[in-house]
Amino acid sequence: MPKGDRLPRLLKLIHTIQNHPGLSSEELARECGIGSRQIFRDLRVLDYAGVPLYNDNGYRLAENFLLQDISFSLDEALSLLYGLKLVERQKALFPVKRVKERIMALLPRGLRDEIENLDGRVDVVAGFSADYSMKGDLFRNLNLAMRESKRIELEYYCFSRDDSNVRTIDPYHLIFKDGFWYLVGLCHWRKEQRQFRVDRIRKLRVLPEKFVPPPEILAASPLGAAWGIELGEVFQFTIRFWGESARFVRETQFHPEQQLWEEAGGTLRFTAKGCNLAQVARWVLTFGGEAEVLKPQSLRQMVVRQLAAGLERYSREANGCSLTSVGQGGMVE
Repeated sequence: MPKGDRLPRLLKLIHTIQNHPGLSSEELARECGIGSRQIFRDLRVLDYAGVPLYNDNGYRLAENFLLQDISFSLDEALSLLYGLKLVERQKALFPVKRVKERIMALLPRGLRDEIENLDGRVDVVAGFSADYSMKGDLFRNLNLAMRESKRIELEYYCFSRDDSNVRTIDPYHLIFKDGFWYLVGLCHWRKEQRQFRVDRIRKLRVLPEKFVPPPEILAASPLGAAWGIELGEVFQFTIRFWGESARFVRETQFHPEQQLWEEAGGTLRFTAKGCNLAQVARWVLTFGGEAEVLKPQSLRQMVVRQLAAGLERYSREANGCSLTSVGQGGMVE
């Protein structure tokens, strides 16, 4: 058995003795799923470590010794493992395999068998995402800086300007959304709170200077009313949906503050709050001709310009092509 499994194995042995005092070495070996020679080695390790262990018609622990139970129910174990499946998609960023093995080692054999049976039949298919496989040190430094409230200096690639610069940041939050990790913090260059895609951070250095995180920043949701990740002035928008898009929107929560109104003829009116016109416009455009912006007018005009530009682009190649011949793609039921 790998050395990394020793700690969970010993913890399981302590829990077994604590919960079932009086078991023999053979019974302990069977409960812990190890051999008879290994059980004696582990018992000796516990004795050397100062665990008050004694043998009186079976192995027992002193009455004043108590190790808090860290066993899981089936639902709790599945919640952990399904969460780990999401993390596994981060391309070697976190030691998921080792964590999973340690969790499994803490489970009773029967529960472990149930989990292993389900584990191979459940998968998490993530959408597009960045490659974080080479960002392990960067994340460790970010976590260190947030934990100790230290400023960081980073070289950041700005997508909108297509260039890089160096900034000093007070790091407040790390957020994973739609396949990407974001750092939220106070940018001393911009003198305001900003969001930074972690995969666009070229270099990062933890500075010795400390900062005091504003209590209202830490207490509130870092995204607030944001639609997506970009922040700005909050506005309310209303969209009307038709057909299959109306049915899809009806069964889906896109925003915690969204509101729906049924309309005559089967259309659906959708209202929510956003902070960035462009992000909301991109979402509306994914529904094609089955969505219409009712308000604000600025959002409606932005969508109209995007649709007009697309129509002009495609019309150059549309000669002789019947638009009615293009069928809809498959939809998830």
